[in-house]
Amino acid sequence: MTRMTRIAIYALAGGRPKRAAEAQKQRAHYGVSVILCLCGLWALPPSAQAQEVTIEQLVATALERAPELQTARTEVAVAAGQVAQAALRPNPMLTATHEHDPGGMAITTVDVEWPLDLFRRPARVATARSAADITSLSIRESERLVASAVREQAGRLLAARRTLDVINEALTAARRMQDLLDRRVTEGGSPRIDANLAAVEALRIEADAALAAGEMEAASIELKAMVGLPPDAPLVLRDSLDTVVASPAVPRLTPAAAMDARPDLREAIARISLADARAEETRRDARSEVTLVAGYARNRYGFPQLGLNQQGMPVPIQDTFYTVTLGAQVTLPFLDRKQGVLASVQAERTRAEATFAARRLAARAEIDAAVAREREARRAVELYATGVRDLARQNVEVMIEGYDLGRFPLVDVLTEQRRYLDIEAGYTGVMARAYQARAALARAFGEMP
Repeated sequence: MTRMTRIAIYALAGGRPKRAAEAQKQRAHYGVSVILCLCGLWALPPSAQAQEVTIEQLVATALERAPELQTARTEVAVAAGQVAQAALRPNPMLTATHEHDPGGMAITTVDVEWPLDLFRRPARVATARSAADITSLSIRESERLVASAVREQAGRLLAARRTLDVINEALTAARRMQDLLDRRVTEGGSPRIDANLAAVEALRIEADAALAAGEMEAASIELKAMVGLPPDAPLVLRDSLDTVVASPAVPRLTPAAAMDARPDLREAIARISLADARAEETRRDARSEVTLVAGYARNRYGFPQLGLNQQGMPVPIQDTFYTVTLGAQVTLPFLDRKQGVLASVQAERTRAEATFAARRLAARAEIDAAVAREREARRAVELYATGVRDLARQNVEVMIEGYDLGRFPLVDVLTEQRRYLDIEAGYTGVMARAYQARAALARAFGEMP
């Protein structure tokens, strides 16, 4: 039996023997309800029972099934294809012609040109590999952000669930209080105004419970969408907000080591390397290019007149000649030496350096701020857990004792219980802030499963 239920029964039983009997009856009803609920659960088919998962298991599922990550991972294959293409050498070119003259002349030529691709291939491959590294690091950065988003949304779901549990507990106590007061009014032991006040309080708490249920359902649907699950998929988190916040902090890297390992900073460094690779590729493209040229020609000439051979016999005047040529074509980079492209690449490098400096400054600020928030959030949780909640609970018990002795009206008891619920709501909010601070700290340090 929950504390709020005990408070309601203790406040309104009116006499210790009757109070004990009423509590015994309520416990009996409670036990029957539990048995009926368990029987109903056992009667459900296995497929209707959702499998419980932890937050980190949910994060791992999101990293595997999140739609945005599946789309981003296709870019890895694109980058790999670009690297493979950059490693290929240019194809040779074959040219063939045939000329025929009605007078009997025929010329057949075959030419081959083969670019040597001197000095260009290593720089081209380095550029493609730098671009592939940026693609991989950008995906890692997306995974870091998705993991953080799933943790934060799971925290919102846990906070909404705890809020609903506290409100449902208060609603159960308020309804039992209303039933007890109705019976006491019927027996003439309490005025009608007390029963009306209890009914109003029960309706107010029921409205709060409806809002809290909607918030929890919405948080669950949003979490499923992040993970890549349909809205109607069963999802039950094994963790609770209290246990997660109370769990000890995991060992972490130093801020300097975390900054070296963060994928967004590594991506910024990779963009500087990409700019350097493009600059080197541009310089090599500006050099002379050598193309080997080879040709073969078959020339057949003939005339309509007749000539005499060595024996003095008349023969047609015709002959065939074969020619083979070898050579090379060399480009002379006098005018176009890629000056504009090189200036553009150097500007890109300057921009990449500025981006890295900005990200590094923001990352250090994010880490320091997350450490400070998480430290103070843990302190706030300890204050609520060891001081605020205990005092609020004691105040409720004092008001209940006073009401039982006739010193306080029921409205004062309800006000103090409402204040206790506000304290519980505040405690839930503080624990949610503490959990979000821990999730932000994990994001700042670049932690992933």
